[in-house]
Amino acid sequence: MGFLAYLLVGGMVGAATSHYFPGFSPRNKTKSNSKGAKQAYFWGSLLGILGAILASFGGQMIGLFTSGQMLEWASAVLGAFVLSSIGPFIFEKKI
Repeated sequence: MGFLAYLLVGGMVGAATSHYFPGFSPRNKTKSNSKGAKQAYFWGSLLGILGAILASFGGQMIGLFTSGQMLEWASAVLGAFVLSSIGPFIFEKKI
């Protein structure tokens, strides 16, 4: 899986997670706080990309799969979801 795939998969999953995550979702904010909503999507996408990269390389290092297999894609989606979901709890800041 190439670097562009990590950006696309991780970014889309991270943005979707930050959009639908209850309590921390930028869609719960008012129009006047659009800067906070942009930051939430940015950090959600960034954490999603990081989660996809870590899950993919971690799975390859322990020998679960090789590059390009379907399990790598599934682990990248799951890693992006998990890391972008726990991100607000790590930073403890409601964006």
